[in-house]
Amino acid sequence: MKREEFCEVLGDIDERYVKEAEADRGAGKRKKYRMRWRTWAACLCLVAALSFAAFAIDGFRYHAAVEYLRSLGISTADLSDYSRNEIKEAARTIDAGESSPLSEEILSLLPDQEKPESAPAQVTSEQIRELTPTMTREEVLSFLGDTQDLGSGIYIYVYEVDRQYLLRIPFADDEAQLGVTGEDLLKALIPIT
Repeated sequence: MKREEFCEVLGDIDERYVKEAEADRGAGKRKKYRMRWRTWAACLCLVAALSFAAFAIDGFRYHAAVEYLRSLGISTADLSDYSRNEIKEAARTIDAGESSPLSEEILSLLPDQEKPESAPAQVTSEQIRELTPTMTREEVLSFLGDTQDLGSGIYIYVYEVDRQYLLRIPFADDEAQLGVTGEDLLKALIPIT
């Protein structure tokens, strides 16, 4: 049914009402289009902001890992052969007192003159099992005995366990706690070669 026929059936409808209704219908479409465009623009801004934040966090972690390795005495130039992810992973592994082939390779970059001359203290795996996460650096030293410290800026104590393995125990400062159980430390033993 055409508009004119509809108007004749309903009676006289003022033409300005019909034009007003048509104008409102066109404005609604434009409003929907503007809302859709604004939604897409907001989504794109959010994606860009999240991407930038992820890049910034990755950069911060990388620079923190490089600074940590430098505090151990490893030259920044020596790290140029490694990717950003390898450097972050090695620093995380070393800081946790664990070992991996990559962390051992990076620790081998320590200059010879900075490596201590003394031998690691001898302990048993039974002594290591008795360590608790809340023990401080001083408590661990008094319990296991003073030993070789590889740290430069932080403490990294090396113990020889059962005359077969090496164990590195890191502490960030004098007040730091061990943070792991003795059983967890036994999983991080490095065979003596």
